Amino acid sequence: MLRNPVSKRSVISISLALLALAALTFALKPRTAQAEEGVRFKGTLTVQFVGIPTTGGCAVGDTNCITCTSNPGAVYIDAQGIGDTSLGTLFFKLLKCAFAPTQAAPFGSYAGTLTTTAPNGKDSLTWAYSGQNDSFGDAYGFGPFSGKLTITGGTGKFEGAQGSATFTAVGGPATPGPSPNSVVGMAFYSVQGKLEFRDND
Repeated sequence: MLRNPVSKRSVISISLALLALAALTFALKPRTAQAEEGVRFKGTLTVQFVGIPTTGGCAVGDTNCITCTSNPGAVYIDAQGIGDTSLGTLFFKLLKCAFAPTQAAPFGSYAGTLTTTAPNGKDSLTWAYSGQNDSFGDAYGFGPFSGKLTITGGTGKFEGAQGSATFTAVGGPATPGPSPNSVVGMAFYSVQGKLEFRDND
């Protein structure tokens, strides 16, 4: 008879403890759905660029530049810089071809490859880059442009990453560059998107 009250209290206490433990376990459980939902990515990037309008201005053996400038009216652009992003500091290297205006892109368009690399030199993302000018720019040489980035590969902790982002940007006035007919200038990017990373655990 003495054991029943103690047993009931014990059962209730144990049940409550198990419920609390289950709730805590659920709360602390790794959120695998997070990988499926993706991680928000954003950043601001500042770059300096060189624009090369003729094959004669390409560096020796630069096939990307030669292929681009063989198109009438196209300009090859090599841009490099640094950015502050939600993934930390990233170095920025962009190789793109700027195409003359068309009916689909009345102010001109771009296509190329962007590589963003962490300071350790090991963690990098490669992106397909496409965009267009949003106007011909103003009288002082500033011009807005925008576009899309899509991940095509990754190394180090970014290996297996997937995702995409959009960017808005403005380029500054260009001045004569180091090679014949080339120009140099600055551009400023704001990037936002969503990425998914492979679980390495």
